[in-house]
Amino acid sequence: MIHLNGKFLAQRTTGVQRFARGVVTALDRSLQSTPCGQDVELLLPPAATPIEGLQVIRQRVIGMPGRSLTAWEQLELPRRARGGTLLCLSGSAPFFAGDCLPTIHDAAVYRYPQAYSRPFVTWYRLLFARRARRSPLVLTVSESSARDLAPHLPRTTFRVVPNSAEHITAQLADTSVLERLQLSPRGFLLAVGSLNPTKNFGRLIKAYATSALADRLPLVIVGAVNRDVFRADGPVADHPNVRWAGPVPDGQLRALYEAAAAFVFPSLYEGFGIPPLEAMRCGCPVVASRASSIPEVCGDAADYFDPLDPSAMIAAIVALLDDPARRQALVSRGLTRADAFSWDHAAERLRDALAEFRFIER
Repeated sequence: MIHLNGKFLAQRTTGVQRFARGVVTALDRSLQSTPCGQDVELLLPPAATPIEGLQVIRQRVIGMPGRSLTAWEQLELPRRARGGTLLCLSGSAPFFAGDCLPTIHDAAVYRYPQAYSRPFVTWYRLLFARRARRSPLVLTVSESSARDLAPHLPRTTFRVVPNSAEHITAQLADTSVLERLQLSPRGFLLAVGSLNPTKNFGRLIKAYATSALADRLPLVIVGAVNRDVFRADGPVADHPNVRWAGPVPDGQLRALYEAAAAFVFPSLYEGFGIPPLEAMRCGCPVVASRASSIPEVCGDAADYFDPLDPSAMIAAIVALLDDPARRQALVSRGLTRADAFSWDHAAERLRDALAEFRFIER
């Protein structure tokens, strides 16, 4: 029996929750045509919203209402998954589970511990170390992430199951967000991400505010901050032409991607980096940091800059805005690049990894 950790279905959606949902949904499609020799069950906390349309993967609510998600995952989940293999796709996992395969999305708690609260860093380093020692296989989302994790989790066998951005075009564009933020098509720059310091929004805004771009185009920032996790005390900077959109639903996010003059991704560190692929899938040209996994994901479909060099950041944005031919070339390459990543492909990579270690049949 393969048990899937369904905690992600009771959480706010960020990259790791998108990954888990996308892979589970695609795995169900794969199992409809090619069984794996094992029953597959998605175990849900009482507060979770089940995934609609699953045909093969059974969904079962376990535990009593009112228990915290952490208590559910650490106490209830391993008890109910005993006797099978527990597959955790969204980053966290039970500390004391027996047969458990984790997915560690990135090495941020090792590479940038200053970006997180001390309890968060301590817990996840302990959890990752224990799970890596006791698991024959650890999943991650990019070759870059596997390389970053390897020095901290020695003698660990990694297999890569990549992300996709298909979810962004599964929703109709909701253009009401353009009116709310007083935006015109091709009349703004867009950045998307949580207010984790590793997203580098502070450096982006300061560079933008001291450049001619600030008088030319608004900069729209989409995302939320989790003060229990990130060390962020408030807005990273303030400027009258910076529009803080907060978290938005996918339909509004799609509308922003489709209307933006360019998408800017200044991150210092990413395990994968879904937003550039989302932008590409929506036909928005991408200017991105040349750091960690970002070139691996974006390939030749983005223009790059040094995320520590504000002048290089602005120069790359201006060069793209002032070159319509280059902009169109990146749009075309971006659409092709985004098509290379699919949840069906991710599910097949997952099946290959599980079959290699004989958790399922090929």
